[in-house]
Amino acid sequence: MKNNLALILTLIICGIYNISAQDRFIEVMVKDTISLKPISYEYQVSSGLKFEYDYDNPNSKKEFSDKIRQSEEKIVSLLEKWGYQFRLSGNPEVNVTLEPTDKRNYIVRIKDSVQKEEFKTRMKKEDINFYMTDITYEDKEPMIKEMYSKLIKKSKEKAELIAELSNMKVGEIVQISESKSEFSLISSFIENFAYSRSYGGSSTSFTFNPGIYEKSILVKYSTD
Repeated sequence: MKNNLALILTLIICGIYNISAQDRFIEVMVKDTISLKPISYEYQVSSGLKFEYDYDNPNSKKEFSDKIRQSEEKIVSLLEKWGYQFRLSGNPEVNVTLEPTDKRNYIVRIKDSVQKEEFKTRMKKEDINFYMTDITYEDKEPMIKEMYSKLIKKSKEKAELIAELSNMKVGEIVQISESKSEFSLISSFIENFAYSRSYGGSSTSFTFNPGIYEKSILVKYSTD
């Protein structure tokens, strides 16, 4: 009976030791951010004229409408002269049925950052309203793959430092999981605002993706 009891106690102690050994690990969180390179841009442009109804002038609406159409003809003429790719914004049928005092908006495609700076200078000089509506970025997949490789390497270095300070050795990766990005909705909104204003538009749009990606991962390593 005593021998059986001693055996049971030995097995329990060994089991506790094995569980404790298996539970020894180091878990680290690492993060990285990439900024994709813009390869083309789209801007919306329209007349800078503002309609203020003059009730003492019965022809106020017509006079403003004439000015708007003249301004738009000038915009189209300049865009063609400068060789920009452009189109009417929105549904073409809607543009046909605009009110006399409504403006037509045009979408202009800009090829690169050099042309972008030239475009901004021209728009400001001609008093044409403009703001960015879209950016096309380089392919993100190769950069994200490279970022994950860097994250794994960074996690190993961080785990080895912790292990060294704890008199342990880092073993194999036990588990990898993605952590939520630390960019909050508010901080992303502020970042988008600052980013769009940095491109010099006369007004601001928040509809585009700034091309900034942040990844955080949790990596668990076994220890010896």
